[in-house]
Amino acid sequence: MSDNIYVLNISQDAYDDLTDIQQYTLETFGENQFHKYESMLNEALFLISSNPRIGHARPDIPKEYLAWPVGEHIFIYRIEDSIIYLVRVLHNRMDFRFQFQID
Repeated sequence: MSDNIYVLNISQDAYDDLTDIQQYTLETFGENQFHKYESMLNEALFLISSNPRIGHARPDIPKEYLAWPVGEHIFIYRIEDSIIYLVRVLHNRMDFRFQFQID
């Protein structure tokens, strides 16, 4: 656990990703699964806020970003000083190179 206090900043893209995930989960799997997955996403946000270095590097995202798996999705974020920038929440089967325009 980190001794520093971090602020979590959720980008508009990440917010839209989370909204889309929740809407899809509700429509496809129902209210019970929606609440379970929503809880898991919220727990992951708290975990990353409490211990931002928990994420890991991936070869398919820029080197300044970290990734943390949450269910079928991956939180992509970077840390600058005491701010954690959650930039995307992508399905684990997506082409991350395309999302970040990596050659």
